[in-house]
Amino acid sequence: MHSCIERIMIIWSLCFLFSLSDLILVFASSAKHLCPPDQRDALWEFKTEFSVQELDSYWWESDLKTERWRNNTDCCSWDGISCDSKTGKVVELDLWGSSLNGPLRSTSSLLRLQHLQSLNLSTNNLPGILPDAISNLKYLRVLKLRYCNFFGKIPSSLGNISYLSDLDLSINQFSGELPDSMGNLNRLSDLQLRYNNLGGNFPAVLLNLSSLTDIRLSYNKFKASPVWNL
Repeated sequence: MHSCIERIMIIWSLCFLFSLSDLILVFASSAKHLCPPDQRDALWEFKTEFSVQELDSYWWESDLKTERWRNNTDCCSWDGISCDSKTGKVVELDLWGSSLNGPLRSTSSLLRLQHLQSLNLSTNNLPGILPDAISNLKYLRVLKLRYCNFFGKIPSSLGNISYLSDLDLSINQFSGELPDSMGNLNRLSDLQLRYNNLGGNFPAVLLNLSSLTDIRLSYNKFKASPVWNL
């Protein structure tokens, strides 16, 4: 009888301990915000760098993602944001067609999101040059800046983003020659540069990029291009 009571007490104690540990885990997970404060603050500051003004278009419908962001909340739940599940660091920012208006400054708080792997700001009105400081986002694999009203030269610093595999700068007003540093992008597989004012000799440095499988250069002003219909 005594041994039976002891076994019951042991079983009861184990059940209590397991229940307590589960309860602790529940409280810990509910109290944890995935998005670190520095990431949230950088995103919120980035939002304030632009005005939001919808553009009339037959081709797309604006999605004002940043207008639905709420400060002092977990930024990993904000529209257009994806975070690393373990660290909470922002790894993807997709604000395609969000009606952002204003230049992308070299001091933009965007550049504090050092763990970004994918950035899509396509179909926004960002008139100005693409700042050299974009290369501070050194882990970028995807950079999509289609139809943003950028002008001037493509910064040579892009060649320093060694993980870049997908680059879309099409439908802008970039001019001048492609920088030779583009030949450093050994992981680049998709390059879109159509509908710009790029010129000079055909960028032969691109021919050495063994991973490049999709390239679009048409509607530019390159000379002596052996692949004019790209």
